[in-house]
Amino acid sequence: MFSASQRLCVASFAFFLSLCLATAGCSGSREATESTESAGTPDSQTETAAERCRKKLAAAIRRLDPETVALQEDPERSINGLNAWISSCAKDEVAAIELSEATLAMVGDSARATAGRYTANDGAYIRDCIVLRNLTEAISEHSGASLEEGETHADSNRIVAVFEWIVRHVSLISPTENRPPLALFDILLTGRGTPEDRAWIFGEALRQMQIDAVIISSQQEAVEGDSLNSANWLVAVFLETTSIVFDAATGIPITKEQSEDATENSFLSVSDLAQHDRWKSPGVQLIAQTSAFAPRMLVLQEQLAAEDSAILFEELTGGVSKIAPLVDRIKEAGNGLWTAEQIALWPYPEQQVIASNSVDQKQKKDVKQMMRAFQAPFERKDFAPENAEELTTVPEELTDTERQTYVQQRLMQSFERMMESSDELFGKPSNGLLKARVSQIQGMTDTGVIQQLQQVRIASMQDALRIRVPQAIQEQNGYPPIMSIPFPELIREVNQSSTGDSLYWTALCQMDREEYGTAIITLLNYRRQYPEGKWKYSTLINQALSLLQQERVQDATEILKEADVEANPERSRVQHLLKTL
Repeated sequence: MFSASQRLCVASFAFFLSLCLATAGCSGSREATESTESAGTPDSQTETAAERCRKKLAAAIRRLDPETVALQEDPERSINGLNAWISSCAKDEVAAIELSEATLAMVGDSARATAGRYTANDGAYIRDCIVLRNLTEAISEHSGASLEEGETHADSNRIVAVFEWIVRHVSLISPTENRPPLALFDILLTGRGTPEDRAWIFGEALRQMQIDAVIISSQQEAVEGDSLNSANWLVAVFLETTSIVFDAATGIPITKEQSEDATENSFLSVSDLAQHDRWKSPGVQLIAQTSAFAPRMLVLQEQLAAEDSAILFEELTGGVSKIAPLVDRIKEAGNGLWTAEQIALWPYPEQQVIASNSVDQKQKKDVKQMMRAFQAPFERKDFAPENAEELTTVPEELTDTERQTYVQQRLMQSFERMMESSDELFGKPSNGLLKARVSQIQGMTDTGVIQQLQQVRIASMQDALRIRVPQAIQEQNGYPPIMSIPFPELIREVNQSSTGDSLYWTALCQMDREEYGTAIITLLNYRRQYPEGKWKYSTLINQALSLLQQERVQDATEILKEADVEANPERSRVQHLLKTL
């Protein structure tokens, strides 16, 4: 599968090739060219303008490559190219589109929906769509390849596979943890979130598969028991002839109880759900943020080259495009369980977007601390002092003695400069862990990702820097031949965090590759090295799931019992698995 950057390279090469053919392929005289134009070919200036717009858009989308955006300090830079494109190529098209009163009534008359220019939030939204497009394509390809001969539930299998991936890669945080608000990409990147975060990511991922999903909420008080009794809300996903209900808190698709008219582990549908006392009159909320309904997203989506295509726009109530309105689709999927007037927008995604852009100073500091591990490892150039043979700026009139003194002075200056500069001494962040994790959350499972994670881990295990001191400096200053300099506290913290994260994410990559035996060993190694690490309970659950893939039910049960403690944020999931076993 091509990555986003590879697709852009292919597009650029295709454009260059077509341009060469258009200009060099007709190598006749000027008179021949003028004759061709006069014979009724398209106006050359129009073709040039259209080609220029395509180039601008391709370059603008390239700036929104997930890795590129993640490495940028200024999010505004990512959308400058898009605004340059829309100003010169699509301004009139956007201005000609107006949202209906029904849509504005649902989303509110905000600039987020009606603006004619792109904002940094739009850049993040488009980047998220690209990430989830790549992720769902990778999962769909893998789950499609694993279907057994004659199996007909391809769509449901892919949906469940996407849900399971999200649950595996987004572990639940404790309800008491005071985590600063994060946007969708940062939730995926850090791999920790809330049930609402899982549902948000799931709904946005399904949009890239052109599958509708909603939040179904119960109007009655929760009680102890299974998901139907204890959950306040669930995620409903609609297929062509049926639906599947998911519980993001327990991380499971809900199945019917065994009975004479229900097959084992058959999925619970929305119609089945409506038979339950707590879910007879559910609330229905659409999973989307405001940017998805903006006309500028429709224009961009329609202009994207095939290799860059992603689902950016959603027709909410009609009147903007020929796409069937989402409200109408959800009403029809409900089979009379709700009316169009009962359908609303789920406020959570938009609230998170706004909150993540409005953090106070303490929250900003907490986010920065959270993201520091992704800078690892720190890379530095080996100290390579100059010698007399390499120096090209030594005055020729110097004697041998003066020349040696000059070289020693230069050597001392170089050494002192290195010792005084933190970047030269300890190195600069390579962002190696960030690059590996960005690849992973886009569904990449090749051995290259594992190698990247392992390289980060090995490089980050150092806690001191060893420097070989040049002989001349040893003699002049009494330095030892080898100096061992401890890393500053900040670098040690980054390294310690990155080693644990890289080890855990290696295990997840092994599970994604269905290498369950290797994953079990990696998960065990994590707990041995970090017995109270932040991934402790996640490793127990994933180890149990890997054991179940090997049909080692008794071993899985013992591991789950170890995870069945109050401190585990995913205890409800553990208890569900134990009950199932």
